[in-house]
Amino acid sequence: MLWNIFLLLLPISGLLARVLESRSSVTAVFGKDVVLPCSYQATPGETVLQVTWLKRGEGGQSVELAILNSEHGVHIQEAYAGRVLRQGQGSLVNGSVLLKNAVQADEGSYECHLITFPRGNFESHLALKVLVPPLPTLNLGPPLEEGQGRTLAASCTAEGNPIPTVTWETEVHGTAKNQESSHSRSASVTSEFYLVPGRSMHGKALTCVVSHPGLQHQKRITHTLSVAYLSDASILGHEPEQDWMEGKEGASLKCLGDGNPPPNYNWSRLNEPLPRGVRIKGDTLLFQRPLRPEDGGVYICRVANSFAAKEVRATVGIKGLPAQQVDVVSISMIGVGIISVVLVSLLILVIVLMTCYHKRKTKRITEKYEEELTLTRENSIRRLHSSHSTETRHQIEENLPLRAESRQGSFRGDSLCRESLRADSLCRDSRQGSFRTDSFRETSLCSVMGEEAEGRSYSTLSTVREIETQTELPPPPPTPVPEDQVEEKEKEKEEEEQRNDENNIKQAMTHFVQENGTLRAKPTSNGIYINGRGHLV
Repeated sequence: MLWNIFLLLLPISGLLARVLESRSSVTAVFGKDVVLPCSYQATPGETVLQVTWLKRGEGGQSVELAILNSEHGVHIQEAYAGRVLRQGQGSLVNGSVLLKNAVQADEGSYECHLITFPRGNFESHLALKVLVPPLPTLNLGPPLEEGQGRTLAASCTAEGNPIPTVTWETEVHGTAKNQESSHSRSASVTSEFYLVPGRSMHGKALTCVVSHPGLQHQKRITHTLSVAYLSDASILGHEPEQDWMEGKEGASLKCLGDGNPPPNYNWSRLNEPLPRGVRIKGDTLLFQRPLRPEDGGVYICRVANSFAAKEVRATVGIKGLPAQQVDVVSISMIGVGIISVVLVSLLILVIVLMTCYHKRKTKRITEKYEEELTLTRENSIRRLHSSHSTETRHQIEENLPLRAESRQGSFRGDSLCRESLRADSLCRDSRQGSFRTDSFRETSLCSVMGEEAEGRSYSTLSTVREIETQTELPPPPPTPVPEDQVEEKEKEKEEEEQRNDENNIKQAMTHFVQENGTLRAKPTSNGIYINGRGHLV
């Protein structure tokens, strides 16, 4: 009997599956809209007259949601007004409805009933599941302090439907403990993270990661760990085994310490106040003046925050200035430099004085020479006139004392020698016998003046004066001489005078040298010269 009934139901179920398209379950997200599908595949000439949506309650009773009629339109029950809407338009072959803003109370079993003509009634069933995504929260544990044992860092709680999954992401080492609890329409989980606080954990990130089917992406809540600690303090800027030097500038002591919260620094000196001229700037003690011996002592830096307090000490010694050492080499070099400067200055001064002295001497010698030259020319002219008036002339040359004048010979010799040459030329033109006397006298003077050379101090001729005494004896009685003999004697006399002139010039030139067109006297061992005629000058 049961087998026959089963065989009769198979064609009906196959027909329903063929003409009514529906799903067995639908999932909605809390607060989102969801479509409840129900579609009929009508054959030609077949129409859908009405679609009715029902929700079956927990006790088995059904609650009507909406009625869709081809003639009378859409009717929504008051409890679902504004939340249930017809999805399609026109023919009722698509009887799906839209449920807006799904809530957990909307979960359950729904039925779709269709009335068609001429085939009759059809129905479908589906289950609606509403997912409640979690809203995780992160709760911090007690304050973390270095030195504590195993301590709760934070806890993360997430509630949803179905139950969410909670995990931790962090760089620090710790352990997690999860606790789950169920509710009427949801479930919650709480995960606690434990660790042993240390200063290396300070500033590290601790992240709670929540996963759920109702979330498109994982939810993350990040917390930065704060561990209270205080490191050991130290003082930088002064080596324990070294002392500072008196007069050192820019000295400072810096206190090194790290902690959470940031520590404060306090400077002091053991058994005495801080010296004057010292300023505290944060963690640094600044000496704003050169160091003094009284700046030494034991300096204390105290580092403290709300967690702990520590102090460190530094013993500062001040060395006195070393005795100044005399640098012999430097002093010697300075002395040599000063002596060199003095010697160079003296040399320049001597050169300037000698130059001025020689200029004055040259001027006086030039004046003296002009005076003597004038006297010499007057005597030469006087002798020339006397030679024409007398045939016999007796010349007496007297030796005059020489007046010594130092450092004048070279200038006067050069000038007198040039004048001597001019006098010789004048005497040759006169063709008189006085030529030889003047020539030899001037030559002797040149010889004497030329013998003062190379800066030697010799006796020089300051004044040469000739005192000529001319005695006019009564002329002897003239002896008649033939005219031919007179001419021959005159010629012989002229030739002899020319030879004597040449010899005298040659003999005088042996006492001179020519430099740059100027005759200069040669140096000799004495200042006396005897000319060819035996005249002493």
